[in-house]
Amino acid sequence: MKNFRFILATLLLFGFSATLMGNEWANYYFPDAPGSYWVYEDQNGDELTRYAIEPEEIDGEFYRAFSYDPALEDWADFEHYVHPYFYQVGADWVAFFVGTEIENALKAATMKQMEEMMVIVRQTLQEQMPEGLNITFDIDYDIEVDSQDHFYFLPTPATFGEEWTAIEINVVLTMTIDFQGLPIEIPGGSAQTVKTYTTLVETGNVTGTETVETDAGTFEDCLVIEYRTDASTETVTSVEVPEQPGSQDQQDVTLTTVWLAPNVGIVKFEHQHESSPENAEFGIEMPQDQTLELINYEIKPSSSEDE
Repeated sequence: MKNFRFILATLLLFGFSATLMGNEWANYYFPDAPGSYWVYEDQNGDELTRYAIEPEEIDGEFYRAFSYDPALEDWADFEHYVHPYFYQVGADWVAFFVGTEIENALKAATMKQMEEMMVIVRQTLQEQMPEGLNITFDIDYDIEVDSQDHFYFLPTPATFGEEWTAIEINVVLTMTIDFQGLPIEIPGGSAQTVKTYTTLVETGNVTGTETVETDAGTFEDCLVIEYRTDASTETVTSVEVPEQPGSQDQQDVTLTTVWLAPNVGIVKFEHQHESSPENAEFGIEMPQDQTLELINYEIKPSSSEDE
């Protein structure tokens, strides 16, 4: 019985120590004492200030929190790597509670691309219509986005070169073209529907450490985290065609790099987009590459440091 108690106490102590180590390691690279702030400048010279504010309770769980100035006005500008509002630092992960925000952002960005694409599709269809016939058509689309709740920003502690799944997102895009005035019947009726099912899987990897220089100073031993997004897409049409598009895989749809400085946090951020074959075919420009660099900051002492 004494041996059992000793083993139990050892396990409890080890579990507590592992949790403490994970939390301390995360706080070392991701300090967030309320009152701290970070000022970043993007690729256009615009500034974004992040403030660490008091934690909040959501559905019975406590989340640490950030606020931002200026406030986000367009969901298409949201970047989950640097724009979380609520997050948790645990024994295993720094996890951002951003599922709803990612859904809103991806839907907004996709809608912008679809509006550009619709102009080209309408023009192409109009040019292909036979002369002398009064044929009209309506084009509509719908976007559904389903994201997991948490983006796993960083394991605590992390192992260099060991990948993890940061987030998985499913997107369903439905496009319907309704033809009116056709002289003949077409298989499936006048309304033709094309659906694409896309799964985005983003993996993270701490590749090493670097020294980073910004206007805020020189930061040594910065963790370098790379996030790569792979896409798997399947296209389904409402009528059978000789060659169904089938499934397509695309690697490195986006490449994002984040630099974390000890006792400071994020000091640099880069986000690059890879043009898809569909966008290239329609001549749609991808969003410009994004950067953020730290230009000013203040880190308040944590409650444990005050004691």
